[in-house]
Amino acid sequence: MSLNRLAQIVLAAVSAFVLQAGGLDAQIMRVPYASLSPNYGPLWVAESAGLFKKNRLDIQPVYISSGSVVVPALLSGEVKIANMGGAAAITAWARGADLALVAVSSDRLLHVIMASSKIRHPEDLKGKRIASDRYGSLSEVILREALRYHSLAPDKDVAIIQSGGVPERLGALKVGAVDAAILTGDQKLQAEKLGFRPVIDLSQLPLRYPTSGIVVTRSYLRGNRETVKAFLKGWVEGIKVFKTDEEFTIRVLGKYLKSGDREILARTYEIYKDVHERAPHPTAAGVAFGLERLAETFPAAAKLKADDLLAKELMQELESEGFIKALYAAAPAR
Repeated sequence: MSLNRLAQIVLAAVSAFVLQAGGLDAQIMRVPYASLSPNYGPLWVAESAGLFKKNRLDIQPVYISSGSVVVPALLSGEVKIANMGGAAAITAWARGADLALVAVSSDRLLHVIMASSKIRHPEDLKGKRIASDRYGSLSEVILREALRYHSLAPDKDVAIIQSGGVPERLGALKVGAVDAAILTGDQKLQAEKLGFRPVIDLSQLPLRYPTSGIVVTRSYLRGNRETVKAFLKGWVEGIKVFKTDEEFTIRVLGKYLKSGDREILARTYEIYKDVHERAPHPTAAGVAFGLERLAETFPAAAKLKADDLLAKELMQELESEGFIKALYAAAPAR
């Protein structure tokens, strides 16, 4: 299948998914999130608490597994704003895509490679199969980094299987279709309950990558600056509610993660409550790291400046206007 044909199929699928509620008011803005992970909790919380409506926006979060699928939807105009990890956006921008990273709530990697008790050390993964997301997704990119860090060659020493989103990866691990899986959030805790154990904890590695960012096209930002700023207001307040309202956030996590396991949801909240930055400014460090790694296979990336992907002005305005300080004025410290 040609790349052009594949791109047409992906765009058709995304269009059908995003516009499946076709007849709805044109003011509804569908915002994709790229994984069933608490990294996207502030988006879910903001929508559930009516914080976007408070800013005169009607936002509908939609799950589109993998940033590598979200990017074509942005570039085609099917979606205007996306909440996603940085890997696919950095790669697409480096290859000429008209993208901007306007905010980043976290650059901490909380992914864990889980396996059966027979696999106890990273070197035991040699010759094994690991479930990951689609090629170019955040999970796939950082899995490769983690393997290299432990002197394992991806695709040579270890087979990377594109199993899909986090639930699909856990499912593949449960039935023995793979030997290990890169998991995060509640699915990592579910795996522990089933007897699987962590082999590589990426939070302990010297890696930083934008794990939850707000991405738009430059052209959309130029023509719709106030809309993007209004979205950021709702999303930033969603971060505040995520941090300070445990019971509400746990209910929202349960809804989006489709889990009724109170114990796992509470543990998930404890892990993620301090992950998101109060003032989620986009920073160059994680982007620079991504460009360095991309340059190994795409040399032109080495000539790019990480700051050129960032659109810092809206977050700077929100902070200078006192918006973020006011949000936390009466909130418990976190």
